[in-house]
Parts: sequence; structure tokens; C-alpha cells
Amino acid sequence: MAIDEEFYKNLKPVEKHNDHVVWGPGKMGAGAEDPNVKAAYEASGKKIEPLGIHGTYVAVDFDDCEGEGTCLTTCPTTVFEWWMNPGNSGQDDRLDYRDKSDPVREADCIFCMACVTACPTQAIKVDESLVDVHNNVKL
Repeated sequence: MAIDEEFYKNLKPVEKHNDHVVWGPGKMGAGAEDPNVKAAYEASGKKIEPLGIHGTYVAVDFDDCEGEGTCLTTCPTTVFEWWMNPGNSGQDDRLDYRDKSDPVREADCIFCMACVTACPTQAIKVDESLVDVHNNVKL
């Protein structure tokens, strides 16, 4: 399922994480149905819960992300790193399929759309016009 194109209107900013906004509430998305994600949650003993959308002008729907990491390897400016393994952005650095591609360097985005094209679940939206939305968020 593709990311909600108007998430910034339909959701509320709930927190800041690594200098980007987290939008919620989340939903039970495609990630909750993925067999690899389900198995990783089972192995960890944790329950799948909605995580929301991380980022505004480089937005990743953590609930639809299946943790494949293709956006990390295709991004020419290294906008993303692993959410559960901060500071790491290699395909082999994923801790397990509960991990997500976190847009920690959103400001470094050059709007090339490589991550959007590469994402198998269409869980990423990149939109330069949303920079002002990010800059005006009140928490």
C-alpha cells in the first residue's frame, strides 16, 4: 500500500526523532502482513504496533516499510540509516526485519527520487514542497 500522499494533513506531529518529525497515529500497514516482519517480531517476543510516518519532506511510512533497505543503498546522499542500529546504513547492518529506514539526514536530500523508485512497498514520499511544513511544525 502506498504512503498517504496527504499524511501531513491527515495525521498529527507526535514527536521529533533525529531532527525529523514523526507523524501519527500509525496504522497496521503492509509491514504487519510481511512474513519476514512477523517472524522477526515473534522471535523478539514483541508485539507489532503502529509506528507512524517518520520525516516530512522525506517521509517513510514505518507501518508499510518491510525493512528491505533498498532505499539505504540507492540514496546518493545517505539520508537514511537503520532505525534500530543508528549510524549504520549498509544492507547488512539491519538488525532484523523489525528495523526501518530512518530519514535521519532529511535535510541532505537532493530530491532525486531514487528511494521512492526503489521502495518495494511504496512506503516513501519525497516532496520538496513539504520543507515548509517541516519547518513550521509545532510540537
